[in-house]
Amino acid sequence: MKKFNYSPLVGILTSKGKLEDSFRGDHSVFKSIQKELMKVGGLSFIFTTEGVHRDYVSGYIYLHHDQKWGKLSFPFPDLIYNKVSSRIEETHAPFLALKQLYKKEGKYFFNPCFFNKWESYCSLSKSKQLSAYLPKTWIYTNINDLLSKLSTYHALYVKPVTGHKGKGIYKLSFDGLHFYLHRKNKRIKYFHSDFVQDIETLLKNKQYLIQTEIHTDKIDKCKYDLRILCLFDNGIHKIFGVGVRKAAAHSIITHVPNGGDIISFQRIEHKCSISQLNWLAQTVGAQLTESYGFIGEFSMDVGLTPQGDPMLFEVNSKPMIFDEMTIQKNRITQLVELFTKLTNVTTFVQEDF
Repeated sequence: MKKFNYSPLVGILTSKGKLEDSFRGDHSVFKSIQKELMKVGGLSFIFTTEGVHRDYVSGYIYLHHDQKWGKLSFPFPDLIYNKVSSRIEETHAPFLALKQLYKKEGKYFFNPCFFNKWESYCSLSKSKQLSAYLPKTWIYTNINDLLSKLSTYHALYVKPVTGHKGKGIYKLSFDGLHFYLHRKNKRIKYFHSDFVQDIETLLKNKQYLIQTEIHTDKIDKCKYDLRILCLFDNGIHKIFGVGVRKAAAHSIITHVPNGGDIISFQRIEHKCSISQLNWLAQTVGAQLTESYGFIGEFSMDVGLTPQGDPMLFEVNSKPMIFDEMTIQKNRITQLVELFTKLTNVTTFVQEDF
C-alpha cells in the first residue's frame, strides 16, 4: 500500500454501482471535494463497505492527468463523510460495524444516517422553542383516525416517512360533502366509501405521516418553498445557501423533476427575516445533534406564511445537490474547511494526482 502523507484523509462512503469497480453518487461533486481538499494538503477518496478490509480500505481517487478514476489502497481515513444512497444499506452489518468502529475510536462519521421523517419530527417537537415552527404532525395508524383528522382540519398532507424528492406525497381534503385526493397537479373527487377504499389501499404498504396543511405565501399563485443548506461552523449550525423552488400551477409539490421551477432567493428575500432563519438553523441543528449525534450538514424545507414567518416542513440529513452553482461551490468550500477543522489539521499544499 502506498504511503500517504495527505492530511486530512477523508473517506467518502457511498454505494456500489451496477458495474464492476463502479460507485453511485454525483461524481462531479466527489471530484470537486478532492480538488478542494488537495489545495490544503488533504485528499479524499471514494469507497464502499465492500472495500473495507482489516488493515486498509480499497477505494478510488480521480486521476486528473489521466482523466479517470483510479483504484488504490488507503489507510483508514481520518474522517468518513457518509454519502450512502440507500436507507437499507445503512441497516446492514458492514455499515453498522464501520460506524461503530469510528465511534469507538472517537473519529467523525457524518452524517450518521438518513433521517426518518417521523423520528426527526419527534426530535424537533421536543424543543419548546421550535413547536411554533412545526406543522401538527402524526403517524398514520388507520383510516378512521385519518377521517377524524380530516373532519377537524379539512386538509392534510400524507408523506412516506422514508420518502425523498417529493415522491409519494399526497394532499387529502374534505369540504363537508366530498373528499379529494391531490397528486402532483391532479385532483380526484370522491364520495366517502370510494375514498376510504382507495386511501386504505394507497397507504397500506408504507409507513406514512400526516401533516396539517399550512397556508403559505405564493408566487404567481403557485406554492413555493425554501431549501436551506446548513453546515456546522465554529460550534453552531449556520446557513450557507438558500434555494427557492416554485411549484407548477395547481401542483402540491415544488420539486423540479415534478415540474417545479428554480427561483432566485433575492425575489422573495424581502418577505422573510434572515435573522429568524439563522436562528432556526442554529436551533434545529442543536436539537438534531442531541438526538442523532454530530450533524455536519443538513437542509431544511421551509415554507413562509403570508406574514413571513417560517414553517419547517422537514429536514434532510443528505442535502440535495443545488442547481445554484454559487451555493454548491460554497458548500464544497465549507465542507473542506469543516473536514480540516474536525481533524485538527494544519494545512499545507501538496499535489501528486
